[in-house]
Amino acid sequence: LKTYKTIKNIGLEGSQYGDGRPISAIATSHHTIGGIPMIATGSWSGTIKLWDGSSPELDFLSQKTMAHEDRIMGIALGPSLDPNGAGSSNIQPSSSMILATASIDLTAKLWKVSTLSEGYDTQNENNKFQIQEINHLKGHERRLCKVAFHPQGRHLATTSFDHTWRLWDVETGNEILLQDGHWKEVYGVGFHPDGSLCSTTDFGGVVQVWDLRTGKSIHHFLGHAKRVLCTEFSPNGFQLATSGDDGFIKVWDLRKRKQFASIPAHSNLVTQIQFDRYHNGEFLVSTSFDATAKVWSTRDWTMLTTMRGHEGKVMGVDLLKDSIVTCGFDKTLKLWR
Repeated sequence: LKTYKTIKNIGLEGSQYGDGRPISAIATSHHTIGGIPMIATGSWSGTIKLWDGSSPELDFLSQKTMAHEDRIMGIALGPSLDPNGAGSSNIQPSSSMILATASIDLTAKLWKVSTLSEGYDTQNENNKFQIQEINHLKGHERRLCKVAFHPQGRHLATTSFDHTWRLWDVETGNEILLQDGHWKEVYGVGFHPDGSLCSTTDFGGVVQVWDLRTGKSIHHFLGHAKRVLCTEFSPNGFQLATSGDDGFIKVWDLRKRKQFASIPAHSNLVTQIQFDRYHNGEFLVSTSFDATAKVWSTRDWTMLTTMRGHEGKVMGVDLLKDSIVTCGFDKTLKLWR
């Protein structure tokens, strides 16, 4: 109840002009570098930027210009990787993390974000962190859409207009699974909290659920009238939320394999949905081309609040422990608390 009261009173706390072109993707991480909660953005200019999530002013931390040759469509911050787990032995959990990007230039890339080291060319004297490319993931034949890290952090999923989604090894950059079970362009991707399942969506309105132990589809959901652009598993493990062009958020019961709820959420296409990761999935946030972000109770799927502040399409959303961050076509990122 305290969480719901806080959400209902949420307001715009900070706004930052983030790029000369629309900001198309935003991501946060559970982990910090040097105690700083990171926000990463990707834009149509192909630039990656990092921001301080603890600052109401969203202080600039670092950037990588020309990270891609064309628009960045997807971005994700991975976990801090321990030296004995995934990643190379020089990745220290206290000083670095992995970032992934996907672009319409046909590639995805993996980057190491870390504290500055002597002799590193920062591109910008104001950079407080370094962003180094560590793997270039090539294989998709058409533009890429979204990226998502597996919960264990050792694998990365990518989706593409080439009708496939692929799974990559984070340490080596090798492709370990190519799945062509969609007949239309594949867009959204998300992992089950326990890492056993993956969900993907396509422009034909189909939502697929895959068993990662076999690499095979175990179920598909039909119900959206148009393209499905986003898919997210609930932290409770037995619900899946999807959304897209039709403006609806649909919630699917994974145990009964049927639709649980259908919410007429927005008056235009929904660009992203995100479950709250810090309060046991008590709410879900959605963003839309209708210039709003909305927060929904996952108890009864009623709307808790509408966040208005972007001048135009809201392109993405993610959550920090005590706040929500959004990015938009208006070239800004915003902090709501």
